Amino acid sequence: MCVCVCSVYDVSVTECFVDLAYVVDSSGSINYKDARNWDITKEFLVNLTREFTIGSSDVQVAFVLFSDVATVEWSLTRYQDETQLINAIRGVRYIGETTNLNDALYLTRTNVFAPGRGTRNGAIKAAIILTDGEDNVPVEGTPLTLQNATQCKNDGILLIGIGVSDQVDEQRLRQIVSPPANTHYYPVDDFRALMSIVNELTPLVCVATTTTPAPAGSNRSLALLHRQILLLII
Repeated sequence: MCVCVCSVYDVSVTECFVDLAYVVDSSGSINYKDARNWDITKEFLVNLTREFTIGSSDVQVAFVLFSDVATVEWSLTRYQDETQLINAIRGVRYIGETTNLNDALYLTRTNVFAPGRGTRNGAIKAAIILTDGEDNVPVEGTPLTLQNATQCKNDGILLIGIGVSDQVDEQRLRQIVSPPANTHYYPVDDFRALMSIVNELTPLVCVATTTTPAPAGSNRSLALLHRQILLLII
């Protein structure tokens, strides 16, 4: 797999006011390839989490886990402290069955981002999907996954996809993520390469907050973060 940089531009991010869901594949193929891959996946999410300020006035993080079934491991408001959130991520179980991205996207829309579940007015709604294969529940290539992805996007949820290894159906994942796919889909060769994209994901999630007014009473830091977004293509 060849990855090249096709465009580089600077983005100034003054604040990061985001309701974020990690939508994470826990299927059997992950540790089948290498027994360390699940732990590597969680450490990648830990490092990504450390890039944000966690809290009710900054970034809230929910976790959707999927394999043969999908579950919301915790909601947006469950952890408002970085240390507690990181400990929770490190404790997420490994399932090791099939790949039910269909239900994961359904729960992301109808549970995580449902009214009354902790979403905040003015906050960006975003989901980072991490998978190493093709979704296959109820059947491989089910149209339900694309339908649920479309409903998420129609509801204003930014879908960012990370495809690990050459076993993913890249064309399908590019249909699932928010347009443009060249910006919102990240291919990586293997799990060890995940750490290389942490600095690129952060401004991608936060960039739109430059035009989002701070909520009343916010005590969020106004420190200016200056980062580059690299648009990647295969």
